[in-house]
Amino acid sequence: MKYLDDTTKAMLKKVAFDEKQEHSASFLATDWDVLDTHSAEDGLEILPIGTALDKYEWLRELFFTLIEKDKDTYVKEVASSDVLLGYFIRIKAGVKISLPVYTCYMINSDKFTQCTHNIIIAEENSELHLISGCTANAHIVSGRHLGVTEYFIEEGATVTSTMIHSWGKEVEVYPRSAAHVGKNAKFISNYVAMGSVKKLQMDPLAVIEEGGLGEFYSVIYATENSQFDIGSTVILNGDGASSEIISRVVSNGGEVTTRGKIVGKHPNGRGAMACNGLLLSKKGYIHAIPELLGQDPRLELSHEASVGMISKDELAYLMASGIEEEKAKSLIIEGFLDLKIPSLPDYLQRQINAIVKETKDFETM
Repeated sequence: MKYLDDTTKAMLKKVAFDEKQEHSASFLATDWDVLDTHSAEDGLEILPIGTALDKYEWLRELFFTLIEKDKDTYVKEVASSDVLLGYFIRIKAGVKISLPVYTCYMINSDKFTQCTHNIIIAEENSELHLISGCTANAHIVSGRHLGVTEYFIEEGATVTSTMIHSWGKEVEVYPRSAAHVGKNAKFISNYVAMGSVKKLQMDPLAVIEEGGLGEFYSVIYATENSQFDIGSTVILNGDGASSEIISRVVSNGGEVTTRGKIVGKHPNGRGAMACNGLLLSKKGYIHAIPELLGQDPRLELSHEASVGMISKDELAYLMASGIEEEKAKSLIIEGFLDLKIPSLPDYLQRQINAIVKETKDFETM
């Protein structure tokens, strides 16, 4: 790996990318430069996307098959970019990797627009854990990150994808992702954003085939002048397909719209949504938009949503125990954002919790 200064290393650690952390493979890019790509495991391949396209002619046929090139202006910009930046990850059939793959994109030049396109393939009965960090370096005032990611998860495979964002007050971010989840396969998607961003908008799509499972979890802490529009769309496309969409949102002056949509097309499908929001300031808002569409009478779909303030009873209890008010509020927020993810390995759950605790000095206005 190329030399990284201490400031850059500190910013990368905020999104869980640490060169000293034990891992099975890694990828790191700043602006257009790929600084590191390597795999330490047999059966697990990771390459810069340009190298992968030169190596595998068939890969070109997968490009923009789950996300159409003309989906929106941001995807069009990625598709027409003069520079091809991204990674290709493939885990071979039957291979199960316990250590995570770490990837990271960093904006390192002010007013830079970074366009990326990633392809992840999990072959039959394989297992992969991916941790993706995205950030802007400390000196960055403004910039844009546009990302396209396509997941191909074959029969019986499991992919856990954890995306951790830490941007900046004037950075705009438009990730676009889609997953095809094969028969009896699993896709667990976790999203964590704990800092300022000018605007972030995304709505990942998952198409779940027979007996497959798609789970989406998000944890958002939105500071003043931040704007988040996040969601997940799941299509239960096979008999017995199931999904869960859960989000925890704290707005401390930020504007947050959280969406969820589950479409059930076949019998025995199950889907549930839950969005819980904690509003700390009148300067921001939380807008929860759950949507269910059932197209078969033998489906089971449900949703719930809530937005409220810090519990006065909880606050009084902690203060009665001798904890100062601001510290008590901070502990309540930290506990609220401590989202337990049933399908996540313990070490990944601990890593997400650590990221949340890094922002433990929450201002409560």
